Order: sequence, then structure tokens, then C-alpha cells
Amino acid sequence: MTENAIKFRLPEQLAPDNAEPAPGVQVLMNMATGYWQAAALSAAVELGVFPCISNSAATAAEIARDSQADLGCMTDLLDALTGLGILDKQDATYRLNAGFAPYLNPDSPTCMLGALQYNSQLYALWGKLADSVKSGTPAAPPQDHLGGNPEATRGFAMAMHARALGMAPMILPALPIEPDAKLLDVGCGPGTFSRMLAERSPMMEVTQFDLPHILHHAGELTASSTAWERINFVPGDYRNAALPGGHDTILYCGALHQETPESADKLLRKFHDTLPADGKLLVVDLMTEPCRTTPVFGALFSLNMKLFNPAAQVYSTEQVHTMLRKAGFDSITHQELEPVPYYCLTCIKA
Repeated sequence: MTENAIKFRLPEQLAPDNAEPAPGVQVLMNMATGYWQAAALSAAVELGVFPCISNSAATAAEIARDSQADLGCMTDLLDALTGLGILDKQDATYRLNAGFAPYLNPDSPTCMLGALQYNSQLYALWGKLADSVKSGTPAAPPQDHLGGNPEATRGFAMAMHARALGMAPMILPALPIEPDAKLLDVGCGPGTFSRMLAERSPMMEVTQFDLPHILHHAGELTASSTAWERINFVPGDYRNAALPGGHDTILYCGALHQETPESADKLLRKFHDTLPADGKLLVVDLMTEPCRTTPVFGALFSLNMKLFNPAAQVYSTEQVHTMLRKAGFDSITHQELEPVPYYCLTCIKA
């Protein structure tokens, strides 16, 4: 439980004399109301609270005015966000807590507001989780955000870009990619990670490969990059189309959880066949320990995937090791990319 977690006490008339409620009661109540925190954060994002205080403190009245919100309700929202540690309150003014400012200030290079906006859209879908678990059917059309709906596709791409910006300082330094690599980024999404790698390594050449509608947004984001001339864009469905050749390294990041065991086996074999001898594959994704229950974020994200594709899942590191060996890879190593709940498995074509 975090320092700012909501804590409950049983009403006095229901609790035994001179006794604290059982720890399980408190834990269950915290879980049952955990969505309160998510709802408060989502409301603040939707109302534009954080841009109002991104560069200076403001009163509740000023924030309510700028966000066109009710003053009394806004005050309660700001006080709750302060209690959660997201804001700091002094006298009658509020400002972003220094620890959260890099991710909530729209002027910050690591701003994650776009990702938080996307998460807000998932809020209603999670209310349908029981139906999805019972029926084995998705709560939302699985292809909407992959080109089926232009607005949803753009929202998804921009959200993944914002999320990647926030995580890049923790993930990129841990990726064992040579500075002069010829890198193929498969399922690149907005292409944020491979683009940033190319910007940091002037000798690196990158090919970004993804569905046409997704790759369009990757191109938009790359237009002003200093690495523009060293990044190629190849549209295609990596499950069915041949992968571009001529690369010594493949990065497959944040997409394995979309695959079934059967499609994952087929895809990893395709990676193996595409790489030259001693070529390197990096699989970066949410994973779990072999027990499949920890880290809990990975276990919960597997449920999140069921809302879009009941056949998808978050794999354990042990499962991914097995799949990579089956595909013909050797020298497999893995590391947890703390503090983010991601793992990186690196392997070499045998």
C-alpha cells in the first residue's frame, strides 16, 4: 500500500471493543474503491486542471474559472489530488508536486497527459470486465485503434507516444543496442523509442514497420526529428507480410501481449529467419514472473487485454524464454526494467 492509499476504519458500532478492524477489511475496501483515485485523476485530465498550474500556482477559483467548472466541486477535486500527492497546497493555492510535474506539464518533454487521456477512455470498459470474462468476447471492437476508426487510431498512437516519452529515460539506457546498429522496429507504433535511439546514435539506421494507419502517425512524429534521413517507413502487417531484410537487430516492443501462443511462436520464428547469423532480437514488454501473479500490474494488464482481445495475454518471462528457444534463438538473457513494470529479453540467432 502506498503512503497516500485510502485507509478505512469500520464504524465504531460495528467494530469489536478496543479493536482495529481486520487488515483484510481495509485491503478489500481499498481495492473496492481504488477506482476513486483513477476517476479523480481522469477528471482532472479531462477538465484541463494540470495545464492551469503547469508553470505557477493558482487558487481553486482561478482553476475553476479556466476549466469552466463549479468552484465547490473543483475545490474538493483539488484537495483530493493534494491528498494523493499529485498536487501541493499552500494556503489557498495549488501547484504540481515536483515529482509529478515532468509528466503532467504539457511543456515537458516527458509529458504523459496524452496517455492519461487514453487511460480515461478505458475506464468505462473496465466496468464491463465481468461480461468479457463470462462470455469470452471483447468489450470494444479490437480493430478500432489499429486503423478501423481513424479517430481512435490517432488517439491510440498519440497516447502510446506520450506513454513512451514518460518511460524512455528508464527504458532506453537499458536496451543493449549497438550505436551503429541497423535496427528494425517491428510493430513500432508511434516509433518513439527507435526514433529516440536514432537521435542519440548518429550512426544508427532504423526501419519502422507497422500497419499503414499507425505508421502514418509515426511519420508525422518523425518529420521534425534530427534522425529523419536515417529512418525508413515500411507499412505492413507483421503477422502476414514479409519483414524488411538487411538489419542486424530487431526491436519488438510492447506488442507481444497482443499475440496468442500460436501466433507468437510463428512471429518469433519469422524474426529468426529474417535476422543474419548472430543477429540480435530484443523483446520488450509487460511480463510476469513464472507464477504469473507478479508484478501485479502485468497480471492486471492481461485482464485489460481481454477487453479488446480475449485470446491475448501478458506472458511470463519463463514462457517467453521457452518461445525464443523454440524459435531457434540462443544466449537468452532478461532483465526487469525497474521502476517501470517492463522486461527486456535479449537473444541471438543461433
